[in-house]
Amino acid sequence: MQETNRMHYLSKMISRNFLPKNASRTFLEFNPEKGKIEDRNIKNLFSKCRPWGQEFEHFLSGNNYENCIAPLLKELVAHPIKRKRILKNNGFQEAQFNAEEIVEKDKQNILSKLFLQTVLLQRSKQAPEAEIEQKLTDVFLSNMSNITEQFKLLLVEIHPQYVCPPLILTDGMCFSFVCPDNNKRSLGHIGFMFPISEKRFLLWISKIEDYYYFGQKYSDINYLNLCRIEEHDKKCMIALGKTERNEMYLKALIGQIPFFSSGDNVTIHTTREWR
Repeated sequence: MQETNRMHYLSKMISRNFLPKNASRTFLEFNPEKGKIEDRNIKNLFSKCRPWGQEFEHFLSGNNYENCIAPLLKELVAHPIKRKRILKNNGFQEAQFNAEEIVEKDKQNILSKLFLQTVLLQRSKQAPEAEIEQKLTDVFLSNMSNITEQFKLLLVEIHPQYVCPPLILTDGMCFSFVCPDNNKRSLGHIGFMFPISEKRFLLWISKIEDYYYFGQKYSDINYLNLCRIEEHDKKCMIALGKTERNEMYLKALIGQIPFFSSGDNVTIHTTREWR
């Protein structure tokens, strides 16, 4: 078994889809602890020196996680999505968000494993422990059908011609959001969003009305990026493929973080430490 020195808590198979066409394999990474932006090769992005054992790393890079998700993500990033046209007073306008439901159960189960990326982030902050890593192996091997049965899974595209910031990479990619309960019987229910490129993301929702709610609430992509950062108590690392445009946006985004508040009555916070 080949030894791996740097191990990724956000897999390269996710990050590579955020590299602009014809760009280098270099990212701009902002570390809030250092308070500065640094160039980072994809080999070193969101990684640590041996946060877990070699056996668990070999498992993650195999057919039970990376090797099954990577080709599917590549397919979804390039998959053509039919774009809806909306009649306005001055003619037709194409929608900002366009979506297609992923109905194949095998694809749903594979993509649901992306929820476990948060666990890798949390685990990377602790010393390797073989017993825990064996339990994690069992979790990654488990059937994710409970998620696929409870949620609809949508592939969503931000219209390529829509002028907006890119979806950012963070060290913890899964974003949780609260959808209102129209019956007023509860504070609401949870949906999940996972970016897979600068212009595409996966959306797990309970009902189709949640998609329309998401589209209205997070139509401002800069606001969406800030909400994702806020969910990590503004402690997450952020990255974008290295281009002049992305560098300008990242600097502007960083300047907004200390003063940002979503103002939501119900907020969700992602635990970044292993519990």
